[in-house]
Amino acid sequence: MSAQKKPIRPLISREEYEEFSARAEIPYEYFGGMIWPKETPEVVFYHVEDAPLREADAPPFKTRGLQIVAMAGAHPNHNRIKRNVETRIDEQLENSPCEVMSGDQKVHIEASDATFLPDVVAFCEDARFSNIGGVPALQNPRVLVEILSPSTAHFDEGDKWAHYQLLPSLRDYLLVSSREIRVKHFFRAGENQPWNERETRDEADEITLGGVPARLRVREIYRRVHFEWAI
Repeated sequence: MSAQKKPIRPLISREEYEEFSARAEIPYEYFGGMIWPKETPEVVFYHVEDAPLREADAPPFKTRGLQIVAMAGAHPNHNRIKRNVETRIDEQLENSPCEVMSGDQKVHIEASDATFLPDVVAFCEDARFSNIGGVPALQNPRVLVEILSPSTAHFDEGDKWAHYQLLPSLRDYLLVSSREIRVKHFFRAGENQPWNERETRDEADEITLGGVPARLRVREIYRRVHFEWAI
């Protein structure tokens, strides 16, 4: 799948994105002259003529597909899964040169000049960072994890995955559903090697990561997750 897509209307420059992102109250991602809230990627912001960038449901922003609405917090299941994945990986990396982070660690993809905020990211001692609006953005992650919600699943499994495949360092990409027990694991042995795909719905299953020395049991990923709360 190509990571290129046709831009719409006048483009937002990377410099404008960096300035806007530094002032925004919620995290935004960027590609191709457009920005969007991480948790609602179907809402796209772009320039209207030469108006300045503002975070508001009013000009100069227009949207594609949805009206801009106030952002609610992440669902408890999303937060639990993120905590479980980060904690379990972190425990196993205690004596290794690798580490794991979650939340606001930006990842910059040089090949497509895109900036994303994966839910969980793991990297090692060879980590390289670029400056994105005064914030270090990781350029060579080993493992990326996205936790799927109804508003992000299509994008995380489609366009975003196409971008992530442009990262030479990436060895594992995990897509974790927050509405049911389902984990999709994309993995490869090394740079320029083909990607493999494996999906599991078995809570007794175990996922071995190749990018860092860690394993994840599915039941540990879903510890304290209550699907009757999913909306």
